[in-house]
Amino acid sequence: MTMASVSPQSSGSWFDPMRLALVAVGISVVVICFRRRSADSASFRTANAPDNVVLLHQLGHGPYCPSLSPFVLKVETFLRVNNIPYKSVYDRKMGPKGKTPWIEFNGDVIPDSSFIVSYLNEKFNVSMDASLTSYERGVARALQRLAEEHLYFQLGLWRAVHDPEKEMFKAVGLKWLYIWMLERKARTDAWHQGLGRHSEEDLAAITEADLAALSAVLGEKDYFLGAQPSEVDCSLFGQLSQWVWQAPRSPGHRLIIEKFPNLKRFCERVKEKYWSDWDELILLPSTQ
Repeated sequence: MTMASVSPQSSGSWFDPMRLALVAVGISVVVICFRRRSADSASFRTANAPDNVVLLHQLGHGPYCPSLSPFVLKVETFLRVNNIPYKSVYDRKMGPKGKTPWIEFNGDVIPDSSFIVSYLNEKFNVSMDASLTSYERGVARALQRLAEEHLYFQLGLWRAVHDPEKEMFKAVGLKWLYIWMLERKARTDAWHQGLGRHSEEDLAAITEADLAALSAVLGEKDYFLGAQPSEVDCSLFGQLSQWVWQAPRSPGHRLIIEKFPNLKRFCERVKEKYWSDWDELILLPSTQ
């Protein structure tokens, strides 16, 4: 008796799932190779850029926050807290690592928000963490990782996958095809990260646990590590402000309003102190 080989059936159509998957992989490889080739090219430098001014490259304004990206708000808040001269460039161009934001300063091109903050500390001789103990620095590192490597993916899954209205994407004018592409990317990224393997109900429980931890550390303090802001406050403001103002109907938004109001007060405190022009930088009238 012979054994027939088993292979996926193909209709010969370009809409065959296997063929579409191979095309998608091919396109991804080309994009990655192009990004790697151009990562060090002069194309990231702005002609006639002003001297001694940070150019903050970002995608565009958000509906209720100055950006849809928590990492843009992290960097821009850091610039404002430290009175560093900067100019926002809304060119919708990803940086050398294929990420946003990225900065230019006197010919240097720096991608990734954490590397940007380290670079700015050195160039402008500032340190928001100078007074922190080694223990507090460890706590700050853990809080940053919780927010940027965990809570961030929960936000992405809500916006791109679980929000049936895709409200934030539509509010900035994205069309259905691009929204569909963002949903595919969010699912893939979160699957590899791990959170995308959970049900929506389980994700809500995870979000509650993460926000409860942040709320407990903040307590009644003005900032997470005391009376004065430190670097981690810029990071946490970037992430939490998205839940407070740009994730309506999400579990995270509801939890902050109903169970962890000190997180909302923290966001309002940073906004009022360092973002006097907030309403000028958002696309829609403020609802809160």
